[in-house]
Amino acid sequence: MRDLAKKAPFATFMRGMLLAPMFLSNPLVDQNIKQNIGADAGPARNAVESPIKYTGVLYKSGNHSDPFLNPLLIKKEAASDEELSRGLPPPGIAGTYIAQATLQGIVLRDNERVAVVRGADKRAYFIREGDKLFDGYLKAIEIDFITLVRETKMRSGKTFTQDVVKRLRTP
Repeated sequence: MRDLAKKAPFATFMRGMLLAPMFLSNPLVDQNIKQNIGADAGPARNAVESPIKYTGVLYKSGNHSDPFLNPLLIKKEAASDEELSRGLPPPGIAGTYIAQATLQGIVLRDNERVAVVRGADKRAYFIREGDKLFDGYLKAIEIDFITLVRETKMRSGKTFTQDVVKRLRTP
């Protein structure tokens, strides 16, 4: 008897667990619950539609790259950092781009070197180290070549420099 008395609460609990789904899925109980919930909620609101229209399944990548996006079509941040406009070039050698300048000769006089450069206007100019062109300056004059520095100012405030060598005789 003692064994049955010990098992009786457990058996009662198990019978209750078996009968619980029958009471929870009763349609009469469900209607009463829905009516009570609807009365407490107040007037029904219409769902707000998202202004963004998605054409397919959204991919939530977390920290991984999206395998469905073409990396060649994605704009890079470097593309948004463009070169600033320099404005209209002034006349003379100061308005000549480094790409337009051609080295015509080098003059040696009193231990000083002077480069003869043809500008964009097809005139020859005598320039010394440190003289300005439209997008850079003359850095150094050697025996058969000159070194020009092209300066590029970006929108972000960065300035990039590039050394350009112009040779007297092209090999």
